[in-house]
Amino acid sequence: MESLGYVEANNSNIPPFMIRESDQNSIKSYAYILQKEKVTDQALLDDEQSQYDGIEATEEEYWQKYYDMPGVQLEWNNGVLEEKPMPDRLSYEMYEWFLMLIKEYIETFNEGILIGLELGFKLVTKHGASIRKPDLAFIHKDNPIQMGHLERTYRGCFDICFEFLSDSNLQVIERDTVIKKQIYEGGGVKEYYILDRLGNETTFYSLNHNGVYQKIKPCKSGIIRSKVLKNFQFRLEDLYARPSLIDLVDDHVYRNYVRLDYQAEKQRADSKEKEAEVQRKEAILQRKRADSLEHELFELKQRYGMFEK
Repeated sequence: MESLGYVEANNSNIPPFMIRESDQNSIKSYAYILQKEKVTDQALLDDEQSQYDGIEATEEEYWQKYYDMPGVQLEWNNGVLEEKPMPDRLSYEMYEWFLMLIKEYIETFNEGILIGLELGFKLVTKHGASIRKPDLAFIHKDNPIQMGHLERTYRGCFDICFEFLSDSNLQVIERDTVIKKQIYEGGGVKEYYILDRLGNETTFYSLNHNGVYQKIKPCKSGIIRSKVLKNFQFRLEDLYARPSLIDLVDDHVYRNYVRLDYQAEKQRADSKEKEAEVQRKEAILQRKRADSLEHELFELKQRYGMFEK
């Protein structure tokens, strides 16, 4: 099923709608079109490289010198350094919203732990050796290798890796969408999420029984469901609209895990309000009964001349 992502344009009041490019039969966001129009020399954009990108280094040199180098995030792939690009504001907003969402889920179902802060792990595949620092990762509680509180690298294989795409140049796009996909697939990462704040490369993969990535396709209502996290689901368009968590508590897609504390408090408040309403109605009924009895008593006194002279 083909899905539409609703995205916002940078620093503008442009409504979030999509444009279909007839020559590619694909959906592109208006924000994406605007960004590309700002690029006057695509060749210069593609050739952008940092001072570290492409430098040859042994694995030992990488761990000792480059892994935790201040001010830059470097990965290592078959003896060559690769710099992770700086995110933009829109990438951060998507990251922040998704992080809040999945933290709500993990706090509710306690299926494992999230790892961030660019902590690395090593994978060895048919493509060689690679050390990656996913933007966000998940270790299931059933994973045979857990991560200690004071460890600065992960010795096992993450169950899910999340990369928030930065399209500062085509080489970086290829790393996340092609190269890392091959590496994570070959290394046995069960699910790989590529989240593109412009909605063009957003894709979700899950390993099948043959160890090959297959796309996790949204259902007819646009809902993505994880296979690793048994109850984790989200609406694809919400990645771009990013509603508040409070707005999600009454949504059937999220109500099983989002802000359960708020839901419980709201339920208690609603229950008290209903109880107070019942008491108000009972008080009104009792008052009506009292008025009726008072009226009947008045008529009896009047009938039998029982009023004092």
